[in-house]
Amino acid sequence: MSLLSAEASAAGAPGILVPVVLSAAFLHASWNAILKFIPDKLTASLLMTVSGGVLAGIGAFVVPVPARASWVLLLVSAVLHVGYFLMLIKTFEIGDFNQVYPLARGLSPVVVAGFATLLGDPMSRHQTVGIAVVCGGLATLVFSAGRPKRAQGKALFWAAMTGLSIATYTVTDGIAVRHSGSAAGYTAWMMLAESMLMTTACVTIMMRRGRAAEAAGLGAAGLRVALARLSRGDVVRGVVAGALSLLAYGLVLWAQTRGALAAVSALRETSVIFGAALGSVFLREPFGRYRILAALTIAGGILILEAA
Repeated sequence: MSLLSAEASAAGAPGILVPVVLSAAFLHASWNAILKFIPDKLTASLLMTVSGGVLAGIGAFVVPVPARASWVLLLVSAVLHVGYFLMLIKTFEIGDFNQVYPLARGLSPVVVAGFATLLGDPMSRHQTVGIAVVCGGLATLVFSAGRPKRAQGKALFWAAMTGLSIATYTVTDGIAVRHSGSAAGYTAWMMLAESMLMTTACVTIMMRRGRAAEAAGLGAAGLRVALARLSRGDVVRGVVAGALSLLAYGLVLWAQTRGALAAVSALRETSVIFGAALGSVFLREPFGRYRILAALTIAGGILILEAA
């Protein structure tokens, strides 16, 4: 039996899969846009992961505990998510958002499609065409700001690595959630595990940066100072971002138990279009003709996937 077939059912689901995943994509783009307002990306990630972890911990008391068959992969996914976040922080620190983010998000559906096929979750012809069209639109976004400069090479490398990490945890989650018996239970417990690991990683890095700054005569710049520099608005944004992240992740996991993993992955990455739109409205970033073309291309791919 396929690793991806357990507990997967499309009964009653196909009609709402697309709007559910698109909603998750919008929520994902929203918390990314919120975090852009916080200058210190590491501290912002700490705020988000703590707030998400608290909400997940509360949820863990009211949702079913995931079946034992998913426990090992749940922990593996938590570790992979931490690696993803740390690589994402690195990517955002050194690269232009409007090029590295589409690359990171756009690479993963292709890799997921390959993994899913190998694991026994093959795509139909319509799904293959739809995913190809969506990925083409995502690729257009990478070059929407022009040809990447040579100095961007390191940033694009980390963006590609981030995309591979996204694909890896997506496949891991796709297998685990279908063996968990409860998408809600898996969401709560995975996010709780991730929060504990990510909090430890963020605090450790911030303390090391503080010690390094003090040794260089730059004064204290560790955890206490980093948190003290946050405005009340930054704290609120971080908490809201954590809640949106938890909800977006839960919706995608539910969709993974009902639909083809590769198709769900491709739909989720339409978050880059929502991100571009939010950036245009709230951050005054130009949308441009290439982004319009990319949006139309991705919309066409979604229609193909919905008709599959």
